[in-house]
Amino acid sequence: MTRHPTLGSVMVLAVFMSVGCTRATPTPPTPAGTTAPQIASPTDPDGVGPTGPADADPDAVAAAVGFVARWARPQLNASDWLAALRPRAVPAYAALLATVDPANVPATKVTGRGQVVAATPTHAAVDVPTDNEVLRVVCIRDGRQWLIATVGVREEATAR
Repeated sequence: MTRHPTLGSVMVLAVFMSVGCTRATPTPPTPAGTTAPQIASPTDPDGVGPTGPADADPDAVAAAVGFVARWARPQLNASDWLAALRPRAVPAYAALLATVDPANVPATKVTGRGQVVAATPTHAAVDVPTDNEVLRVVCIRDGRQWLIATVGVREEATAR
């Protein structure tokens, strides 16, 4: 059976592709005898690429795991299920969740710790294991808190 990319995996790809697509601003010349501030690293020359997973905000992991724990409750009626998820999702994803029947959610619980796959100061991709499969959760920092932008099956799991 061939699996096709889900909307969530397409959105994940779009988010992380856009992170590295900004143009670096030229650095003005530094006056003699001074040094320029070091913003970029040799592995991130423009200073906008993802940080290492170890540098990720632990609150992003907590947001992802907490969201999946609330999402993985197929026994709830649709209004209670959505009420638990809506405040933790970006508005566009909350609107998409409003079209989901929770009875179709294939998981019933989180079975392990979340693991950051990629992160920037405002975005994080976190893998969250469930009793059915590992989910890839994309979190976006809205300035005050981490919100969920997508939940989908981790692509590595579908490439079998």
